[in-house]
Amino acid sequence: MIVNRMEKIDELIRSRISLEIRELFPDRFISVSQVNVSKDLSYAKVWVSSIEDIDETVKLCRERRNELRKDLANNVEIRKVPKLHFVADKTAIEADKIDKLIEQTKD
Repeated sequence: MIVNRMEKIDELIRSRISLEIRELFPDRFISVSQVNVSKDLSYAKVWVSSIEDIDETVKLCRERRNELRKDLANNVEIRKVPKLHFVADKTAIEADKIDKLIEQTKD
């Protein structure tokens, strides 16, 4: 039961942060791929990806994390709004590297 509740909270926060990031950075394509909120709701790890420079994207999100947290407080009914920690989701980059290596072995 508690796992379902935490998954719902993760998805609720991911959805709201995604929406707000689109508004804060309309000229950039940023995707929030995953959010994991701690059980005590004090901390949320937010994975972001982008077709642009991923390190710059994470830096921009970190700079605006207080605004994003304030938006969560105003728009999500949750007893405690977690502190946000943004990290780069490099899954697509790593997958591309693997695809290139596979292609090289075919030649």
